[in-house]
Amino acid sequence: MHYNTIRDAAFGTALAILSGFWKPYSAFEALFCYMVIFMILISLLETARDWQLRVCKKQKSLTPASKQGQ
Repeated sequence: MHYNTIRDAAFGTALAILSGFWKPYSAFEALFCYMVIFMILISLLETARDWQLRVCKKQKSLTPASKQGQ
């Protein structure tokens, strides 16, 4: 995992907590919910990073053959 991914997921979780959209009834329920939100955000951010790297590699491989040797 990358530092930026964990940082962004932590910020996203903090925004979810501060939004006040959902108020948990117990501390356990709140902790579980926020941990799930954090894990979902990490997995989504890592998937987006992998897709971005794949697209960059694919675009580099699609260059014309005449330019590859330069």
